[in-house]
Amino acid sequence: MILVYAVPTRAVKNTSWISRFFKDIIHLDKSSFSLTAGLRAAAFIIAPIILAFVIQQPALFLAAIGAIVLTATAKMLPTIPSRILLLACFTDAASFGLGTLAATTGHLFSPVLLGIAVFAAVAVWANTKWAAVGMYTAIIFTIGVGLPGSSIQSAGLRTLFSLIGMLWALLGVEIHRFALSHRRIQLSGSESAAITTEEQQQSSTPRLAALRSALPIGIVSALGYTVGLVLGLPRDFWTVVPIILAIRPTSSTLTMTFTLMMIIGTIAGALITTGITLETNNYYLLVALLFSFAVVVFATLGVSITLTQIFLVPFVIILLNLYYPGQWYLPFIRILNVAIGAAIAVAVVYLLSALSGSRLTFRK
Repeated sequence: MILVYAVPTRAVKNTSWISRFFKDIIHLDKSSFSLTAGLRAAAFIIAPIILAFVIQQPALFLAAIGAIVLTATAKMLPTIPSRILLLACFTDAASFGLGTLAATTGHLFSPVLLGIAVFAAVAVWANTKWAAVGMYTAIIFTIGVGLPGSSIQSAGLRTLFSLIGMLWALLGVEIHRFALSHRRIQLSGSESAAITTEEQQQSSTPRLAALRSALPIGIVSALGYTVGLVLGLPRDFWTVVPIILAIRPTSSTLTMTFTLMMIIGTIAGALITTGITLETNNYYLLVALLFSFAVVVFATLGVSITLTQIFLVPFVIILLNLYYPGQWYLPFIRILNVAIGAAIAVAVVYLLSALSGSRLTFRK
């Protein structure tokens, strides 16, 4: 997880942001790597896609989207309680459907509704246990707004099938946790108490501060989506996702490092994807590649934002090409949308930082 913080001006002046950037881009949090988590995630995500073709039910791709969101939520915060994940299955599925309904209101109202939804979801970041849920609830609402084919009927289908996919993925998470519980070394009573105390101290932030931070994130998300609509960009919701990921719900928390790493990873992943989508349309090969990328994405999630993006972009593009065949241009659209969203996020956070008199800094 990216940690950012405010530091004294003197410390900032004595630090070369370029050298810090190169240190961050090569930094790997090896403790977050888990091949077993990647294999489990890939198996539970790919299963609905294979079943979709076997029984000729394309709506099962929506179950794969739900499985991706739930799996990413659990991976972002491994200690998140199962009861919260279960509730997230229903809230996220409902958000997917509500986002689809918001898209039916037209270009005038859908950005406003998106901003309100992102604000409401991000506001729960006041509690650490709900932080991952809030972030992915905002993201899946945005996906619902941006995916083609919005209608009342599709809203119901997206809600139902994404819920099925999330519950299916939750089963995988629980099986994985059960297996790990038999191999986990028990902590001593003093160590456990110390950790409990630390978790209690870091479990929440002031609710009013969270609401104040959520407001600009919602406004900027609506702005980012509006820019995508005005420019007529396919998959305009990709403009919003970097904004949700990059802006954190505390003062001056976005870093140039984070956004540059995201853009570099996106470009590298898009180049890989272009070669794949132009060279083959073989379904079995694409599914095999999708499985491989899914393993790597969820195994490395949290290791490095650049590394994750490099493998996430091919995974997302291949998935969309299976559902919407022939869209070879999507890698280039991904780069453009991410760059626009990141630029908007950076500009807004630097503006807020200047107004508040604080300084931005880099990832530790």
